[in-house]
Amino acid sequence: MRFSAEKQQLSCSHCGNTQAIPLTRQNLEERSLTSYQVDNHQLPNAPTEEKLVFSCPNCGAQTTINTDEPTITCAFCGTKSVNPDARKTRLIEPAGVLPFKVSKEQAIERFKGWVGDDWLAPSDLKAGARPDNFHGVYVPFWTFDAQAYSEWYGEAGFYYTVAVQVPDGKGGMMRQQEQRVRWEPRNGSHSQFYDDILIMASKQLANQADSVAEASSYNLMDVVDYDPRFLLGWDAEVYSIDLPESARQADTDIRRREEYACSSQLGGNVQRNLNVNTQLSNQTFKHILLPLWICAYVYNGKAYRFLVNGQTGRIAGERPKSAWKIALLIIGFILLVLFFYSIAKK
Repeated sequence: MRFSAEKQQLSCSHCGNTQAIPLTRQNLEERSLTSYQVDNHQLPNAPTEEKLVFSCPNCGAQTTINTDEPTITCAFCGTKSVNPDARKTRLIEPAGVLPFKVSKEQAIERFKGWVGDDWLAPSDLKAGARPDNFHGVYVPFWTFDAQAYSEWYGEAGFYYTVAVQVPDGKGGMMRQQEQRVRWEPRNGSHSQFYDDILIMASKQLANQADSVAEASSYNLMDVVDYDPRFLLGWDAEVYSIDLPESARQADTDIRRREEYACSSQLGGNVQRNLNVNTQLSNQTFKHILLPLWICAYVYNGKAYRFLVNGQTGRIAGERPKSAWKIALLIIGFILLVLFFYSIAKK
């Protein structure tokens, strides 16, 4: 049996029998994250699970596998491998999972519609992205919560104008308005609770961070308690960016947001010497798996990857451009310029 995105339950591909999985949210616990654990690379007291992990010989991506899979196709580079003796490893168990809602057929249709929106894309691009190149992967993420309190001080500058006498270039003087800045020292504080700062834990997708961020517009209210049965029939990547490193990313993100908020409080037309001191407390985390369709293939010798959000169907990625279409566009632009130039000469 495998989890069916269409039916939202387990389904047998041979007889059609189905089995429901409870969609509960009772165990989505936030676990405490202390600065000691982060700075010293120590794992917190969180549940772990033993998994069979396959490492792709081509790109190095690590995914969990079932022992009865005869062959494995890497979702990240498309390499096909015979099922090896995968190593066993203990991992922090996910607290939650967002089950796939977009089926493979729906993902392909979304992709074809997206490709068709770009006139400059090659005409045979749709054929290049074959259906067997689409792989549904549960991508690992960390979420972080924290209470932030910031004290700030700085100077806000306000524009004003004064009339000054300046040479008029003819031996005389003339009045002119000159812009100046009036500086006012200010200070204050800002407090905010940050909920579910989402940090991707996949190094394989790190080089496509912008595309992943664009595709990762998930509604986390749909995350349910982790149950390994949701992963039946799907790939699940093992986190390759660990908890301490991800926690530091979240810390940097929160402090950047606090600086922006304090800057907004400082006000003024311009600012200088803004200093923000931020303290974080009640820091917690959880490990979750989010659904993503990945299409990896080579077009004219160059590798491309397209991402389809497994919950919303939103697409992100880079499309190859057709050289002859670009050339046609340039020629058309040149002809248009020559046309208007010839009219202007008449």
